[in-house]
This record gives sequence, C-alpha cells and structure tokens, in this order.
Amino acid sequence: MSQNKANEFISLLMTALSNCALYSEEHPLVREFSVKVYDEIGGLFVNDSLAITLLGDSLVFNEVPLTDAGPHLHSFAKKMRRKGIEKIMMVKGVTADELKKFVVAIASTEKVISSPHISVGMIEVKFGADGDDVDALVRENVGKVKSLFHDMNKFRRLEMVSLEDAVIAFIATLKREINVLRVISPVKSYSEYTYVHATNVSVITLFQAEALGMKGENLHDVGIAALMHDVGKMFVPKEVLEKPGKLTDEEWNQMKQHPVAGAKYLSALPDVPKLAMIAAFEHHMKFDGHGYPGMKRKGKKQHIVSQMVAIADFFDALRTERPYRKAMDIAMIIGLMKEGVGREFNPLLVENFFVALKRIRAV
Repeated sequence: MSQNKANEFISLLMTALSNCALYSEEHPLVREFSVKVYDEIGGLFVNDSLAITLLGDSLVFNEVPLTDAGPHLHSFAKKMRRKGIEKIMMVKGVTADELKKFVVAIASTEKVISSPHISVGMIEVKFGADGDDVDALVRENVGKVKSLFHDMNKFRRLEMVSLEDAVIAFIATLKREINVLRVISPVKSYSEYTYVHATNVSVITLFQAEALGMKGENLHDVGIAALMHDVGKMFVPKEVLEKPGKLTDEEWNQMKQHPVAGAKYLSALPDVPKLAMIAAFEHHMKFDGHGYPGMKRKGKKQHIVSQMVAIADFFDALRTERPYRKAMDIAMIIGLMKEGVGREFNPLLVENFFVALKRIRAV
C-alpha cells in the first residue's frame, strides 16, 4: 500500500468529518462523503483489516508511518488526540451505515464507542476512589506543564503533543473533581510560580468555559490559549521577571512587552490555535480597552477568551502568596473583581464565574 493512498483516504475521512461539523447527520454531503470513505476501505485492507495508530503527533497506517504529513493528516492526528483515541481498527464486514455512524461520532463532542467492525483504542485516564487521588492528579498536571515549560525556549518549536496532553488532563481532572478550588495548585516556591500559575489559569479558564457551555474542539483550544497566555515572559530578562521587589520604570516597560513577544512567538507556530496568539496578546488589555499593549483602533475589544483568561489570571495571582505580599482570601478577591466590573472585566463573564463557583459551593 502506498502512502499516497493512505493520505487520500485520511483526506476523504477529514472532509467527511468537516461536513459533519457543519451539517446534520442526514445531510446529503455527510452521506456522500461517508459513502466515498466506505468505497475506499476495501482496497486498503491488509489481512482483512485496516489500522490507524496515533504515535505522538504522527500517524501509522497499517504499520506504515506516514512521514509526508500534510494538513489533513495533522488535523486527523489532532482530532484523534483530542478524542482520546490511540488506535482505530476496521475489519472486513464493516457496513456503510456503520462507517457513517463512526464518522458522526468522531465529529461530535461525545465519546466514540466501538461497533462490531470498528474498534477504537481509548487513552485511559485512571482515577482512584478516594479524595487523595485528586491531589495526585493536580501534582501530575503541574508536572506535565513543568516538563513542557522546561523543554520550551524561544529558539525551539513548541511541543504540541505535550501541550495537548496537558489540556486533555486538565479537562479530565475537572470532570473528576468539579470544585475548581481543589484542582488548582498552591505555589510552594518562587521558582515554580510560572508553570504553576499557567496550569491554574488554564484550569480556571476551562472551568469558566464549561460553565458557558463550551465543548469539544473549542474547549481544547481555550485550554491551550490559557496555558500559553504568558509565554512571552520567556523573552523578559530573568532578573526582571524574578525580581522580588518593585520594578523600575525601565523594568516595567520591559515586562509590558511580553504580550507582543508571546503573540509573535505563537503566530510563527502553524499547529497552535489562533486563539492562543490572541489571548497572549490581549490578556492585559482590560475590558474597557485600557491596559497594555495599547491599541490604536478605537472600539477594539478583547476577545471573549482573552476576557476569561484575564479573570483567571487575576483570580489566581491574588490567591497566590508572593514575596512582596500575602495571599488574599476568596471573599476579598471577589470584592476586588466586583470593583473592576465594566473597567477591567466583562460584567457577564464575572457573573458567570461567580454563579459557577456558587453552584459547586466553592464560595
């Protein structure tokens, strides 16, 4: 079997998935491309089966690595990773209707379930029975981000597989423990603030997004954007970034460059969601347009994801003890957020956050 045939098959499969995302299950285009995928299967079987395996960010088709990865292969690999699927196996006897149901399931926000002739190997997320297991999950999540940040620098491409895995773990943890205050980690030392804060901001932003009804691909992109919001700080001199006291005017001007630096860095990476670049650039802009970086376009508003990241950033920064101040309690932070409504924060998003906290009895 040639790589071209495998590429063509996955391109057809991605086209079918794209149509599923736009139209209903019974739409003619969904039927048409599902049938086209079905018609190609017979010529791809090896020993009466067809296997697609995800290894890192690469695909293996019937034990042949697909090295010439075009945009459709990248998209399908990302789709498998976000659905928590490691392997897809189709065997002889698969029907056109069975295949169409599989395509619809992959395109939806629901879990994909195996059928008689199509089996999916799911990435297993293990949870223990007692509450201590949540603490272990939080430590593991921070560990993932720590490794990601340690491997990342301004001269090397971002490791997308590690980034995706971290966000998948955050979402799974929030499903296990709905009280977001139990899922965000305390900062135990000054040196770990950067990656612990990034983890917490991503989790708190995901918590807000889920409360707004966001799901699937959009939810993953939101998590990645929040996790990467401060990536521009790796371009700020370490002595400025880690200075325990008040910054000078010159140092503050250097610090204020990190949103632009982060957006530029992320914009050069083709696999990173555009939301990440937007949130990196806008998370200090404030709801009323003040803040930084300043925008010349009048009426320019933060993207809604940037607004959620700003809320999460503020909330986590104040609940964390720093060398120059004590941590604040939740009631005090909420009071300050209420004071900033309409200026710093979107009133509707602040209300959504408070209602979500009350719903889980976190406040």
